[in-house]
Amino acid sequence: MGERFLSVLFLISTDKYYNQLIAKEKPMKNFSELNALEAVTLYQSMNLDEVANDIIKNNENSNLDSVQWPWNREPKAWEHSSYAFGFVPENDSSDQNLSIYEARSISADESLKNSQVTISLDYLRAYDYPGKGKHRVLFKFSAKNYVNESSEQAFSFNQTFAIEEGQRAPISGYPIFVGLTTGNQLLQFDVEMVNVSNDNDDKLLEALENGVVKNGITLINSINPILPVLTEYATGITKLIASRNRNREITAPKMGLYFGKTPSHLKIAKGLYIALQISDPGNFDWSQWKYDRNFGTIRSKDGVHSDLPYNYFAFSISEMNK
Repeated sequence: MGERFLSVLFLISTDKYYNQLIAKEKPMKNFSELNALEAVTLYQSMNLDEVANDIIKNNENSNLDSVQWPWNREPKAWEHSSYAFGFVPENDSSDQNLSIYEARSISADESLKNSQVTISLDYLRAYDYPGKGKHRVLFKFSAKNYVNESSEQAFSFNQTFAIEEGQRAPISGYPIFVGLTTGNQLLQFDVEMVNVSNDNDDKLLEALENGVVKNGITLINSINPILPVLTEYATGITKLIASRNRNREITAPKMGLYFGKTPSHLKIAKGLYIALQISDPGNFDWSQWKYDRNFGTIRSKDGVHSDLPYNYFAFSISEMNK
């Protein structure tokens, strides 16, 4: 990290005005917690009059205050609060097409217990976000580093990406955590993604973008005093940006990847995890999709879709060289 960024980071994290803003921000409601009146008010404040009018049209004879999500119409892709999790195992073959499995159905890789792994962001798709054109997306990834059986550390990393509507961020194998320790039970992740539409916040992120960590957070055999400050910054700036008028949190899934055989748990293994934002995960069949490694895309086996028609992100877990 450059000295300039560390200075900016220190000023931000200790600035009284900044901390007062953080303290004043109210927790944001999930879309599924809004009634129709709250949703209309929100979308109008975001200059999404077409979406607001659609809700009003579908509830002409109703009290908007009493209509619950999804407000008598098909939810937008960014409004879903559920997730389907797919998994592509690490594979050293020359096969072009690889199978995708439900991440709860795989076997945990016991060799990863108490080991250091690298977490990288491989895909981030804005299939349908609020508004059109190019989106600036604030991505925050938090994880717990299990130092030993009785000690853990929480770290957060954020970055901004410019993504055209319907496309993916221009990234591949983007490092998030290098040398994260798994412990002997699980890895725990929290993810937040915010669509930034507030002009002032957009400029703030542009000013900070040159200083944001570009190569992930390295945790290998080191105690870095700046890491807690970096984590506080990532948490604070995400909370602040997400709570501003016109900005909107797209999703905030929480994941635990476990060792063991509990059927309801996502399992930990080396490979690619695909987190798909969807309304009904129980009706999504990963066996109808394949990962095409020649093109780096997730395609339907019937040839209808060249990519998943949903918002999603995908991250990979790989073991550190021993």
